[in-house]
Amino acid sequence: MNLFFSGAILLGCLVLPTAVMAWDGFDADTTDLVELTPDKLPAPGEAVEVRDYDTDTTQTCLVVSVARNSRTIEVVVRAPDGKQRTLVMEGR
Repeated sequence: MNLFFSGAILLGCLVLPTAVMAWDGFDADTTDLVELTPDKLPAPGEAVEVRDYDTDTTQTCLVVSVARNSRTIEVVVRAPDGKQRTLVMEGR
């Protein structure tokens, strides 16, 4: 009986999709809520997924620069259309 429950729990963990962690913040120009994926401090030159909650769109952007402030981190990214966005993210 105990083996049955252990097997059922293991199977449930393997079948259920796992949530991808994301990093929340906002766009400095438009104040739109955004999230970055993956949930880590990016380095300049890395590609990140930027999800904009207000327009419900996701773009793959290139990180231009990262600046730490006392409570936030500013990540400047370049969108595929060439436009730069400054994203203010929660401090780490």
